[in-house]
Amino acid sequence: MKKTIGIIGGMGPEGTADLYMKIIRYYQQKFNAKYDKDFPEFFISSIPIPDVVESLENEKITLTMLTETAIKLQNAQCDFIVIACNTVQYLLNDIKKSITVPIIDIAKVIALYLNKKRYKKVSILATSATLEKKVYDNEIDNVGIEVIKPNNKDQKIVTKVIMTQLAGKTTKEETNMLIQVINNLKNQGAEAVLIACTDLPMVINQKDTKIKLIECTQIYANQAAFISFSSKQVNSFV
Repeated sequence: MKKTIGIIGGMGPEGTADLYMKIIRYYQQKFNAKYDKDFPEFFISSIPIPDVVESLENEKITLTMLTETAIKLQNAQCDFIVIACNTVQYLLNDIKKSITVPIIDIAKVIALYLNKKRYKKVSILATSATLEKKVYDNEIDNVGIEVIKPNNKDQKIVTKVIMTQLAGKTTKEETNMLIQVINNLKNQGAEAVLIACTDLPMVINQKDTKIKLIECTQIYANQAAFISFSSKQVNSFV
């Protein structure tokens, strides 16, 4: 029996829809899902948390909203939870204190993927908060991979692009801005670039650059789909 997936979303709303559709596509492509009964049950809670792209000053309110939502999904009998946002996963351990249902940690999923692919040095495009709170650092460091982060000037560009995407106003100009940042990271020795923000896949994809882009949302969605389909207990990536 397929496991029920809970999604904490709204950060942003379009990124949440993208994560959901990636799980659906994985079921179609890997498990030959065709009829409605072939797909897992979902509970999606899209919550309007305070801004976490440009500021973390409302951390207490954000944690309260995330925790209350996780409890709702647990009460809805979800077998596990995924969070459609990279940034707020720095609060993962605090959220887990209030529930027993597993939450899949995106950093653990990505670190395992990078290790399997034998990368040695990668770069990352994410919100400033994701970088400052070191959402990925410990897990990736544990597998011996170096992470190159954008300089201050380039990080401001990434932030601007994310905010523009959240407003639904990105154009080719924003894609070109990210390409320049990526080129700068490549020149520092990056073998691949982590697209570690759920809103950035709507702005840039592999067709836009020759360097390997690792879309964290896609890897995360694949793992969620696999866990849901598997008969094994959820005991990894939490």
